[in-house]
Amino acid sequence: MKNEEFATTRKGLSTLGALVSIAVANSSFFILHSSLFLLLSCTGHPKEVRLAGEFEHLEQGVFLVYSTDEALDRLDTLRIQDGTFSYTLPTQQTATLHILYPNMSELVVFANPGADILIKGDAQNLSEVEVSGSEDNERYTEFRMETNGKSAKEAKSIAHDYILEHPTLAMSRYLLTTYFLCDTATTAHEATELYDSLCRACPDDIALSKLSTHVRAIGKLRVGNPLPDFSLTLLPNHGGNGSEKRTIKRADYKNKLLLFAFWANWKGGSMNAIYRARRLRRELKGKGKSIELISYSLETDETLLTRLETRDSIDFLSYCDFRCLSSPLVQEWGIRELPYFILVTPDGRIAAKGTDWIKDIDKAASQL
Repeated sequence: MKNEEFATTRKGLSTLGALVSIAVANSSFFILHSSLFLLLSCTGHPKEVRLAGEFEHLEQGVFLVYSTDEALDRLDTLRIQDGTFSYTLPTQQTATLHILYPNMSELVVFANPGADILIKGDAQNLSEVEVSGSEDNERYTEFRMETNGKSAKEAKSIAHDYILEHPTLAMSRYLLTTYFLCDTATTAHEATELYDSLCRACPDDIALSKLSTHVRAIGKLRVGNPLPDFSLTLLPNHGGNGSEKRTIKRADYKNKLLLFAFWANWKGGSMNAIYRARRLRRELKGKGKSIELISYSLETDETLLTRLETRDSIDFLSYCDFRCLSSPLVQEWGIRELPYFILVTPDGRIAAKGTDWIKDIDKAASQL
């Protein structure tokens, strides 16, 4: 988005203010109503959102973009030239976009239909990038600045307040997912209470209704509980699947150690899942034990997946339906972060699960 275009937008808002003043002065409700309707409904691009970026200390480069709510069915790219970029996304409802920087940190942007979103920052200080152009992005920028440097517990408390203060914003759905639905310490009561408050404010929000699956999933993967049933149809000629299509189920792993490794090449640190899985198998083999491994990839391109499996020597069972975070089992089990591990004991119970191997898995794995 050029600066001249944003200047035009500001000029348009000034015109709106002038029309309101004239209408009030003339006591002409009809003129006021008609003018407001025309100005607010005719954005010029009501079925798309336009993003423009300006970055200091970055002449050229590529940012990756993905969506957690199916606005994009693939990874996309933002190409930076002379410190700027522009990007247009067709969408009729607010989409949550994740922009991955070259250092694999990310920025969340809310793509509101009809909006002109401006992203400004310094490549040497990515944590303070500012996003404006819609209330979702401006409130979320405030939230990021307020929680910068805070502990996870403090950030979660602040997120709680933002959700209740702004229940109609898409930003609040994102905060609910990130700080509550993805936090293993969140209780079902706590998540349900916040979710219900959003539903009361937005009873017809389709995106919000889809989160009900994740709210119900809380506790499904609790340590000590039995692993839920699953059925996965594996594609032939991937990993150690063999050359024939086959289906694996929970019952196939009775009396066996099992490790699920959820990962995707597009998510920073995610490939660590494959390394950890192979290493655990090697360590257990040294003890005279064995473990079954399942690679659950959230890639969107089969050719890329094949290349990654070859590069990383994935010789164990590999599953991918190329639906990214919309994959049914991912939705059903409430998995929103990668990598994600689930370690299951021979009696079918979850011994450990989480995104951080050292923090969440290592202790249980060392006791096998």
